[in-house]
Amino acid sequence: MRRRFGSIKFRVVAVVVLFTLTSALASVSLSLRHFQRSAREGLLQSAEFNLNLVAGVVNRDLDALGALRDWCGVDGSVSGYVSGSSTGVADGIRAFSAMNGQVQLNRAYQYLLRTVAVSQDYQRILQCGSGTTAGIPLNPYTINRLEGLERDLGSDQWSGVITDPFTDVGGTHILYSCGPITSGTGRGHPEVGTVFLMVSTALITDSIASYQLPEGCHLWLTVGGRSFVLDGALSPIESPVSSTPTADETFNVNTRVTQCTGADGVEFLSVSCPIGGSGLWLTQTISPKALNASFQGLYGSQLLLLVLCSILIGAVVLWLLSRTINRPILRLQARMDAISQGDFSPDPSIEWDNELGDVGRGINHLSHSVEELMERRLADEKARQELEYQMLQSQINPHFLYNSLNSIKWMATIQNADGIAEMITSLAHLLKNASKGQQSLIPLSAELDLLRNYFVIQKYRYGGAIVMSEDIEPGLDRALIPRFTLQPLLENAIFHGIEPKGGAGTIALTARRTGDELELTMTDDGVGMEPDQAAALLSGEETGPVGLFRKIGLSNVHRRIQYEFGTGYGLSIDSRLGSYTRVTVCLPFAQDRPREKEEMS
Repeated sequence: MRRRFGSIKFRVVAVVVLFTLTSALASVSLSLRHFQRSAREGLLQSAEFNLNLVAGVVNRDLDALGALRDWCGVDGSVSGYVSGSSTGVADGIRAFSAMNGQVQLNRAYQYLLRTVAVSQDYQRILQCGSGTTAGIPLNPYTINRLEGLERDLGSDQWSGVITDPFTDVGGTHILYSCGPITSGTGRGHPEVGTVFLMVSTALITDSIASYQLPEGCHLWLTVGGRSFVLDGALSPIESPVSSTPTADETFNVNTRVTQCTGADGVEFLSVSCPIGGSGLWLTQTISPKALNASFQGLYGSQLLLLVLCSILIGAVVLWLLSRTINRPILRLQARMDAISQGDFSPDPSIEWDNELGDVGRGINHLSHSVEELMERRLADEKARQELEYQMLQSQINPHFLYNSLNSIKWMATIQNADGIAEMITSLAHLLKNASKGQQSLIPLSAELDLLRNYFVIQKYRYGGAIVMSEDIEPGLDRALIPRFTLQPLLENAIFHGIEPKGGAGTIALTARRTGDELELTMTDDGVGMEPDQAAALLSGEETGPVGLFRKIGLSNVHRRIQYEFGTGYGLSIDSRLGSYTRVTVCLPFAQDRPREKEEMS
């Protein structure tokens, strides 16, 4: 089960499904965000349209009532009776008839409870309206109930909403407005009284009877700085704790859209429209629930559809992967298991015409290469065994040669041929050293012993005409150098330097420590050489007589040192034609520990 969930197929399917879910969720989120913004705009525009529609209906009635208020303020019969200039009964009846006629002709008569014109001293009273017969009668003894009404005589706006002052039990809210009564038309005429209009709030509530409110939303009426909830009647409410204008666009420049926080801490939107120039505002609140209700169902359905689509896509991808990838991979795994068990035969059935077919071809090629490598390894092993057998056979020869040379040495000694004895002894030591040495690095003292044995042989060969001197810095006997480093230098000095000169010459060997480096220098006074010939010696292209260890040339020594210690070390040749040749060996200085020192005999 764990391997199944960790398989490439499962990971690919998971990635595809997650990518699909993420992409679709991002698209749905962006779409829903756009839809939410559109739904908000639509809800705000709908609220604004409905409010403006209601405000237009209410404003027509308020304008008619405002015209009535203005007529009462300038009518001569009314102002004459209120001012006292007309004191007869007939004057009073005439003023009442004129005012009552205007009241009854007003389009908002059914909502106009009282129209009251009073003198400044509240002694002369005219009243008419649909509600004059209800409640407390208006007379000089009850006229003082009007004194509590706030008056804004310089404005056409409505003053506010109050409880009907002429109703003591179960009082209802009324909308009222005040206006001045002057002694004539135009400016400059003195004020002789006041006209009061008391209007039922049904003027507004009847207009919103069919108003459709979303869930959690309310309608408010704001007048005189106070707000009331319109729910069939007027109920005063507390103003929002905070109110911040939003950047939402509206059809009417006078419409206000604000983000509010109520006294209970709940946030909501409000759309407010003025009712003409009356000073009244209609407001519809929009709750967060109303904003979200328009797309919550859509969001759930979109999310369900998204999950179902992702599952379907995952199933399709799983089927395609099983068909195009999983089965070929199982075939490839079976083929690799067969190879691991030793079956290297090619399988053409795994070489499909796709990327996995390339892998199959690679596996077949690999199995073929492994089979060839094993066959070659077997052949090499057989050849190595044959070579080891030949080497075992050839190991007899050095010991036999050494024993034979030792016998010749004793015969030469018995016959007083000291030179022959010394030469044979050096050759025997040289052969013994060459046959038994296995260490790649040996002490300088051991290398000098080998060099001296070789020089003894060459000295007798050239009749004693060659002289070699040594200048070894004290303390360098245990310095480690590669085996057969100095012998090729001496051989080169003899064959390339002294022998062409005539067979007589001097060779000088010096050994110095410079910091962390060991420098060995061999100088001969032979014929010298050209720079290109010196370069040929280091590159392995030199030619000349074949010596005892001819195949270990200067180029071999140079490469061995660089392989062992790096390109900063090796051989360098300084030569002048007809004068000298100087070969310098540069090595890192290291000393042999006493327990590792090889005994050379």
